[in-house]
Amino acid sequence: MRNVQSAIDRYYKLSGPSKDLIINELEPFRLKKGDVLIHEHGPSPYLYFIEEGAVKNHYIDEKGNKQAVWFGFEGDICMSLNSYINMSYMHETTELIEDSLFYRVKISHMKGLFNSHHDWANWGRCFIENVFIKTVKELDEYKALTAKEKYLNLIGNNKNVKERVPLKDIASYLGVSPVTISRLRKELDKSSF
Repeated sequence: MRNVQSAIDRYYKLSGPSKDLIINELEPFRLKKGDVLIHEHGPSPYLYFIEEGAVKNHYIDEKGNKQAVWFGFEGDICMSLNSYINMSYMHETTELIEDSLFYRVKISHMKGLFNSHHDWANWGRCFIENVFIKTVKELDEYKALTAKEKYLNLIGNNKNVKERVPLKDIASYLGVSPVTISRLRKELDKSSF
């Protein structure tokens, strides 16, 4: 449960007794590569901590293609925004890139902690602020970047992406073709010699 603990600590330092209020509620479970953790149209009542493995969030575009919007790895947290803050227009699916071990807790339990414990309310606020800032920063930074700069930024911020995410998903995330990513990789490999 090391990655769960680090995920909790990343957003706000809680006392041992406060942390136990969630640790004692966590339920472990495993899924296989290709399984769906959170379905696009079905609300999921859980918040998930990734202990081992990797996931991607994607939506289906108007042409029926999967468009990746986020990758999660050990120590990350994922959930359905529809269930968390009732964003019914969000239609994203969370699918496993690798066999994975999760710990889950009911979102209703988390919200109960936010309402009854000051430190958990601070944790929830810090978690949402962090996610919001990261999202806005990515959107703002990517506006003026070339495909090569976007790719370098993505793999520079998270080494797991280059090593563990399929090329087609990286291409989808960056809004380019898999051929472009393949060409960039070859170009970067040549320049590193």
